Amino acid sequence: MSPSFSNQFDVHALLKGEVPQARFGTNVLGGLIDGIDRFRDELEQQRRSRSLGPAMLGAFLWVDDAELLRRIAEFPSACVVVSKQPRGRRHGERLRRVADAVKGAAGFPASAFSELEELRLHQDGKAPVLGPHAPREYVRLPALRALGYRKVGDQLVPILHTKMLLLGELWWHDEDGLGGVADVIGFTPHRLWVGSANGTESSRRSLEFGLWLDDPGLMRAAQQFLVKVLAHSEELDPASDDLNPDLVEPEYDDEAMWEAMTALLDGDDEGNE
Repeated sequence: MSPSFSNQFDVHALLKGEVPQARFGTNVLGGLIDGIDRFRDELEQQRRSRSLGPAMLGAFLWVDDAELLRRIAEFPSACVVVSKQPRGRRHGERLRRVADAVKGAAGFPASAFSELEELRLHQDGKAPVLGPHAPREYVRLPALRALGYRKVGDQLVPILHTKMLLLGELWWHDEDGLGGVADVIGFTPHRLWVGSANGTESSRRSLEFGLWLDDPGLMRAAQQFLVKVLAHSEELDPASDDLNPDLVEPEYDDEAMWEAMTALLDGDDEGNE
C-alpha cells in the first residue's frame, strides 16, 4: 500500500461570498469534486433563458484521478489542458487509460471565445485556405488537450505547471455586436479553483491546498490565461515534441475573394439599370 499523510493535517476554512471553502491537507481534490458537483446542480436548477448549461476550462500538469476524469467527461462542455507527456511504454499506457476515460465527452465549442472563433484545425501542418464560399467551421475542442514541449531523454523542458479549474456558463444570443442577426455563443465565468494539487489520484495522499474563488477580476484574468492555453494546445498525444499548436489562423484566397466581390457588385449594377 502506498504511504499517505493522515487527515490530522486537514484544515477547512469558510470564505466570504458564494464560494464555500478552502482546504489544506490531504484529499484536496475532494473539495474540487464537491465544488464541481455543487456548481452544476445549482446552475441546472435555475433553468435560465438562453443558457447552454455549465461549462468547464482547466489546466493541470496531469490528470488521472478517476472522479475528476468522470466529471470532465460528463460535463455538458469541458476542455482541460495538460502538459505534453513523454513517450514510452509506461506513459503510453497511462495516456491510453486517461483517453479512454473521456471517450465520447462533449468537449468545448471554440466559438465561445472571440480569440478562438476564427481559428481552424491545420491540414497536414498547414493553414487551410478559405475561399468566398467556404462554409463556416465550428471547431469543438476535445475534453482533454496537451500543451508545450515533450521531455526527450534527460533534457529538461518547460511545462504547464498550473493547477486550476474555471467553471462558468455557456449562453447564446441571436444578435451580433452590431445588432445583426447571428448565432452567437459566449462564456461567463462563475467560480475559479486554484491549488497545489495536480488532478491525480496520488495527490489525494499528499499535503496540498485548494480554494474556490469568485473575484470577478481574478476570474477574467484566469479566463484570458486559459484561452491562450487553449489557442496554443494540441491533441492529447501529438507527434511533435515542441510547441506546435494545431489551431491556426486560416489563409484566404484573395483572388477568389476579389472575383466573388466583383461579381456581386456587377449583379447589383445590372439590377439598378
